[in-house]
This record gives sequence, structure tokens and C-alpha cells, in this order.
Amino acid sequence: MGYDSHAKRCQQRGFSLVEMLIVVAIIAIMSAISLPSIGQYIRNYRIKAAAQEVASQLQTARGKAVSTNTNSGVSFFIVDNNSYRFVQEDLTTVEPRATLRDLPLGVSFVVATAANSTPSIRFDRMGGFCKPGIANDCRAPYSNPSFANPCGTEAARCTTSAGANFFAPQADGSVWVTLLEQNTQLQRTVRIAPGGRVLPQP
Repeated sequence: MGYDSHAKRCQQRGFSLVEMLIVVAIIAIMSAISLPSIGQYIRNYRIKAAAQEVASQLQTARGKAVSTNTNSGVSFFIVDNNSYRFVQEDLTTVEPRATLRDLPLGVSFVVATAANSTPSIRFDRMGGFCKPGIANDCRAPYSNPSFANPCGTEAARCTTSAGANFFAPQADGSVWVTLLEQNTQLQRTVRIAPGGRVLPQP
């Protein structure tokens, strides 16, 4: 009986120091290899999620224009290089401006340099869009002059490239909004088709 218990104790010995150091070294090597990939994945996810959120808000603005059978339209403004909101132009007795939203840290809109680029687009009751301020494209720029200042009372947040043009027209009649992840220079686009359909880059 005493011999059996002694044999069991001998079989239950732990890891040696050398074995522990080898395991720690393997874990360190695997971490060094995988961390850059994880960082890249997080940055890819950040800009993809930002583009999806912008597309969702564009779609919400379009849906409001259709569901409320708007006369004046619902305008979507990119206020500066990292802020955006939409304005329900038919509303006069209540706040017409939706919540001012910000892109994630490190993601920004790309200023458009093409001719007829605009800082906003307007959705109509049929779900289509036009570009206020462009000749022969839309009626008068805004139904209420105060809508020309989409920052409203939050001007302190609209400081970088405020008033710049971000909606870039394309040859097929669509407009594109481009987002940039500043550390990696990755870009993603949100396309608004000629009929108003919102199509984020997959």
C-alpha cells in the first residue's frame, strides 16, 4: 500500500523550468505574428462599420421623404469631414434637424473635387434625389434659409472642412461618398444610385 502511494506521487511531477520557458516563447512568437493581423482587422472593421452607418442614415432620410410624402424634401448633409445629419425640410414647428452624428475616430469623409460636387443631396417623395445648388438639378437650394446651416446650435463640432463638397457625381448619374481610414489609407464608398437607392460598398 505504501509503495503504491509513493509511485503515484512520483508520477504527478510538474513541468520543468525549460518546458515552461519554451511554452512562453511559443506564445510570444504567435502573439507577435497575429497582432498586426488583428490590428488590420480592427481598422478594416472600423471603416466598414462607418460606411454601413452612413448608408443606414442615408436610407433613413430617404425613407422619411417617402413615408411623409414630403413636399420640400429631406436633405442629407455631410457637415464637415467627420460629421453628418439629415434635415426634414417640411418641418417648421419642431426641430427639423436629426441628431448630428460623428464618424469613428480615425475615419473621415474625402472631399470631392469633381465638378458639380455638393455638400448635401435631397431625397424627394418618390425616393429619388437631386443636388441642391446645382443649376437645373434641384429647385431653390433650401426651403428654409436656416437649413443652409446644418450645424444648427452645434457649430463647435463642425470645424474641419465645414461646407466642403463630399457628394461626388458619377457618369452614370449616381453620386458617391468616400470614407477614408487615416492610418491605413483604406477607403470605402457609399453609392446613391440614380433612382435614390443607397448602396454601401460590400
